[in-house]
Amino acid sequence: MPAKKASVFTHGKKLADGDMYIITIIDMEPAGLLVKAYNQSSNAEYTLSPTESQISAAGLSRSEADLTSLASSIDVYTTSDRTFISSSLPAIKDQKVIPQGENVAAFIESTTVGGEKLPSLLATALSELCKAKPAGLDAVRWLGEWLLANNPNQPHVEEA
Repeated sequence: MPAKKASVFTHGKKLADGDMYIITIIDMEPAGLLVKAYNQSSNAEYTLSPTESQISAAGLSRSEADLTSLASSIDVYTTSDRTFISSSLPAIKDQKVIPQGENVAAFIESTTVGGEKLPSLLATALSELCKAKPAGLDAVRWLGEWLLANNPNQPHVEEA
């Protein structure tokens, strides 16, 4: 059983939404740090996972002063009706927003690949898959290879 990671730093802070949060930083070395912001009044917890390379690029170590700097840089923001925490340190990247629920369909419909919409490309790919008729996991492999070979965003290089 893997060893349980312990908090290396805890700090209380009022964030942009006006609520008090408990900011906890957990050392996940060699993967990086896990930053948690817990709002007791709403029982909500938000996380941010800066990688080792982001920590290094931000000039941070695991010293108390640097962890204080990281905790002080944390704030809360809302986008697409979801709340996240982020760091004001430029090297610490924000979480990627992963669409959920009804937003998934809207994301797929609005995504453009080359000169066409993603659903059109996927329909063509699935049509070609039906024509080829591979079985089992070969179908997954075939579809992946077809999408790579027919990626309209891939630059085309002409050989002389």
